[in-house]
Amino acid sequence: MADITSRLEAVKEGIRMLANLAEGEQAEAARQLAAKLGADLDHVAAEATAQPKTPISPIKAPPLAPRHVDIRCPVCSLRTFTFQKGMMRESIDSDTGFEAFYHCLSCGHEAWLESALD
Repeated sequence: MADITSRLEAVKEGIRMLANLAEGEQAEAARQLAAKLGADLDHVAAEATAQPKTPISPIKAPPLAPRHVDIRCPVCSLRTFTFQKGMMRESIDSDTGFEAFYHCLSCGHEAWLESALD
């Protein structure tokens, strides 16, 4: 958060310098705008430092293959329901957290199934 605060301070200083460059009838309007933008930046800095840091959860990579590469097809009941290489994805509603894509070599049925990883 200190990095954000220092960057916001640098932006505020730039706004002050820009307001000082304004001449003539626009000078007062520029100073008022600079003051408003400075106050807005102070507010943003206060919010940024007040927010608790959320821990970044590590992204788990899908395994290369499920435990069982060939299983019994739910449609034709032959043991030709084969895992398709490279077809793993994350699943929110499974116990293992991953699903594998299978294709039956006999009847052509395809489905995503929870992968058994152990």
